[in-house]
Amino acid sequence: AAPHDDGRLSSADTARMLATSALIAAAWLAGPCTNVAIASQSGRAPTVVHSGPRFVALADVRMQVGGPYEKQMSEMELAEQSAKLDALAAKWSRRQQMEEVKAAGQIGWVKAAEETNGRFAMFFLPVGLITEYYTGESVPQQVYTLLQTLGFVE
Repeated sequence: AAPHDDGRLSSADTARMLATSALIAAAWLAGPCTNVAIASQSGRAPTVVHSGPRFVALADVRMQVGGPYEKQMSEMELAEQSAKLDALAAKWSRRQQMEEVKAAGQIGWVKAAEETNGRFAMFFLPVGLITEYYTGESVPQQVYTLLQTLGFVE
């Protein structure tokens, strides 16, 4: 943005900067791997923002600001940027799918549940038998006493 002689930005430049900031904030708040589109004022395709958990990138942002900091991107640069963003979106999608598969594999009739169940059985069966030896209460009586102590049965 080109400042005025007194160092202030014009209202049009300020509006463009606020619009870009709002676009970035909207993409950040929209969540992982979402696209937010805002119509372009210049008649081109809408500006698209790809966002991931810690990533926000703008594609096809051409602000007509004028001044020494203006950068016009060529079609080749835009295509390259779009390809990189698509690859990154695919990477985030694969990562999210892998996390969902991993989370789903921890419940139900799965190997991890069977291993945990077996370990508890191997520990508590000898404990129950040793307790029966010292107290004279059978394992079912011990379970009943436990349920009474916890208040599940009277």
